[in-house]
Amino acid sequence: MDQNAAVTTESDAMSIERSCSVTAVAFSQQRISGVRLMSGPRRTFGLNAGHTVVNVPYPALEAGWTRTTLTCGVALQCSPSKNRLYWFRLHELTARQLAALAVVEGGVAAGWVTRNFPGLTRELDRLAPGIEYLDPDLDGEVIVDRALELAKTTADLYPHTILGRITVRPPESDSLAAKFKRGYGRMPWTSSRTDAKRLMSIPVGGDGGVRNSNLPPPSKPENDDVEINPDQRVGVPYPEWNMWNQAFLPNHVAVLERKHPTRNSPLASVSPDIRTWFAEHTHRAIRNGLDDGSDVDVDRYVSHYLDTITGEAGEPKIFRELMPSSRDVSTALLLDGSSSLSSNGGKAFRIELACADALSRAMTLAKERHGIFVFSGNTRHRVEVNCLKDFDDRHFADPSAQGLRAGGYTRLGAPIRHLTKRLLDQPSERRLLIIIGDGLISDEGYEGRYAWADVAHAVSEAEEVAVSVFYIGVGPVRVDPLPEVFGEKRSRRIGHVDDLPEVLAHIHRELVSE
Repeated sequence: MDQNAAVTTESDAMSIERSCSVTAVAFSQQRISGVRLMSGPRRTFGLNAGHTVVNVPYPALEAGWTRTTLTCGVALQCSPSKNRLYWFRLHELTARQLAALAVVEGGVAAGWVTRNFPGLTRELDRLAPGIEYLDPDLDGEVIVDRALELAKTTADLYPHTILGRITVRPPESDSLAAKFKRGYGRMPWTSSRTDAKRLMSIPVGGDGGVRNSNLPPPSKPENDDVEINPDQRVGVPYPEWNMWNQAFLPNHVAVLERKHPTRNSPLASVSPDIRTWFAEHTHRAIRNGLDDGSDVDVDRYVSHYLDTITGEAGEPKIFRELMPSSRDVSTALLLDGSSSLSSNGGKAFRIELACADALSRAMTLAKERHGIFVFSGNTRHRVEVNCLKDFDDRHFADPSAQGLRAGGYTRLGAPIRHLTKRLLDQPSERRLLIIIGDGLISDEGYEGRYAWADVAHAVSEAEEVAVSVFYIGVGPVRVDPLPEVFGEKRSRRIGHVDDLPEVLAHIHRELVSE
């Protein structure tokens, strides 16, 4: 990416995230593991609660921001001065004291940047005119003391935008209250609303409104780094299709991709009826010199005719045919991890995991380039996509052995758009997205025909860029949206893993017919 190119809302969000991640890891000497994009009106530079990830605002906060601007912002967050404040009880400070702390610590971070990366000094002077470059080795207590003294003055405290926001760790939560919230097993809406039951409605809690029998796993500090709210959202922003006015809602949904820690498991065998479909050729090439075929090879025909005249003619192999020759496919397997799959004792979730295991083993044995992802959501402000296996990973991942639990809601359009972008980065001739779930699509403000229309539009967007999408529905449902949302050719509903070979045969026919 050109360092001086303007960063606009049309920029590729994922490429910015990848580029800034490389910068953060290098500048911090691997203390920082990467970056996450942050959208919303209050988006800004900052760190997560564990000081391991840099938050980068997207779209750009001001006109004229360039890639060099983002580099400056990331560099400031990589300053060791941030870690010196980690154990201070910053949540006890007032708003003015926090603003003063941002000014003082920002000066220390700026001093560190100019000492280690002097090439950024000019851009930093442009972004923060009049900034005071302080000693980059100032101790944490000295930084806090200076900030408290500055807060007592009458000076205006408006930290420059590029300095970002000081990360304030939340106070220790009461363990009993935390257990109660997890045990309740439900996530609240972000707005007050009451929806009446309708004949064709799908309850958010799952088929029949059954409570989730699987409790969410214990909370972790890295999962509570940013409060889920519309003003400050971590993740790559994606649009959502509004069927009512036939237009996109720009940057409406935030998708946060995480790397799921996987457990090593032995590669078990898989039914040949399943494995064979990942060995079938999808690429076709012209084969010459055939006894029969749909086309005549003119050059061979002329040569054979001349040989006939001279009396040296052999077998008249003058035909040619377009025949399967190789397989060049990248496949993304997307699993529904929402709470509706845990209804009826989690039967549908067990079928889903069994299918995912079989597909993962088959693709690994066939050396198919593939990735495995699980998604769930908590409103449009946080749709999580957990990566069990990335396309470049060489290890085998058995989804059922990864401790997955069903929870959250199903805002399916955004994960489809996210995996479509991920697939487009893969160097393959054909790209396939297989989704497995119960087919129930539901989230806050994402119900019925509106949700169906957004998912159908996301599927159309994928097909326009040559990404084939197929949905495998598991278990019975009262109202099945799959035929209308994905179409008869792009979806099948099964009741057991033994039904997979027939589905894969159908997927292969659709894949080679395009």
